[in-house]
Amino acid sequence: MKAIVSGLVLVWMFSNMAWAADKPVILTSIMPLQLLVGDIAGDAVTVDVLAPATVSPHDFQLRPSDMQRLRSADMVLWVGPAMESYLQKAVVDQSNAVALFPALSLGEDPHVWMDADQVQHMARRIARVLSDRMPTRGAYFHANAARFSTEFRQYDKQLQLDVARLSGRPYLLLHDGFSRFERHYNLTEAEVVMPTSDRLPGARHIVELRSRLQKGEFACVFREPQYPTAMLDALTSGLDIPVIEIDPLGVGMKKADGFLRLYRQLGQAFLSCFAA
Repeated sequence: MKAIVSGLVLVWMFSNMAWAADKPVILTSIMPLQLLVGDIAGDAVTVDVLAPATVSPHDFQLRPSDMQRLRSADMVLWVGPAMESYLQKAVVDQSNAVALFPALSLGEDPHVWMDADQVQHMARRIARVLSDRMPTRGAYFHANAARFSTEFRQYDKQLQLDVARLSGRPYLLLHDGFSRFERHYNLTEAEVVMPTSDRLPGARHIVELRSRLQKGEFACVFREPQYPTAMLDALTSGLDIPVIEIDPLGVGMKKADGFLRLYRQLGQAFLSCFAA
């Protein structure tokens, strides 16, 4: 028994020595997580992203090269099965994979990074996970998390004031992925073009939405860079309606940009809609 315990201790020691000696590679599933982990981890680790921000996590499919990246990473951080269903089987046997939200209930919106309260929770959880793997840098991770939380809280409070001052009219979203953001800022739930992420809207729904656009019922239409523009072009062609880009995944962003820049972009898109 003592030999088994000693062996486990040695494995743990060597594992932590490897993390301390080299700069570990953390592979995140989506760009928002890469940005947030980068804010907390700083220069202590290398943070990469698996799925490009140009592709919706609902549509992403793993390639053999992606499987190799999953196996070679020191840690894999992902939201959970409700968001990245393609990862559920791929990492089931990998002890280095950590799902931040492993048990979201059926029908619950998995876009947790658009919920300001959950963002704070994620920052603290990431700091704890990193500290467990790199105990000597624990104070550094928690300090980064505290700094991030303070800056994020300040922006969140200001955005709540700005949204309350400007919001009121309905708006049109491409898919139902913003309910957490809407709920946090007390927005009226949007009309959506695609009721579900895996099914195209029916012709009757498109005709109904275009009729409502013609009547001026919506303040704006949001366009997401992860989806083709043909559908929205057909909806808005010939109509005088603001079309505003909103990017929930951070196309074109880099780790150094930080998560707050992504979240500010979301807030500014909504404010531009209401101001228009």
